[in-house]
Amino acid sequence: MRYLFKTSYRQDLTIWRHSGDIFWYGLLAVVMAVLPFVLGTFYIGELGAVFIFAIAGVGLMLLTGYTGLVNLGHAAFLGIGAYTEAVLLTAGLPFAVTLPLSGLFAAIAGVAIGIPTLRMSGLYLAIATLAFGSIVGT
Repeated sequence: MRYLFKTSYRQDLTIWRHSGDIFWYGLLAVVMAVLPFVLGTFYIGELGAVFIFAIAGVGLMLLTGYTGLVNLGHAAFLGIGAYTEAVLLTAGLPFAVTLPLSGLFAAIAGVAIGIPTLRMSGLYLAIATLAFGSIVGT
């Protein structure tokens, strides 16, 4: 893998490395917009799961890669959001209402665990987040 390091602020502000990138990202956006109309419901559900876990992976990469902090309870926040979504959808609320609410509940849980662990790092943070993940998982 080739790493590209930016040496100026102007380079950091650029979204596309090359002018050809715009075409490929645009093509990807068109393909992703057309896929739900072409694929069956099974594959749409599977793609939804893939994207959900991709978002969770990117979030964990941001936390671990850029800050160097180890969060072993990352799946607990994903589970809180998913469980809230399922309960609210079962209650009959529309999807457009339940999606932001489930994110809000996961954010509230993040604040609830984040405030006590704010000054922790290293092994202590890993143990605290592991404990939170274990508590939520049971």
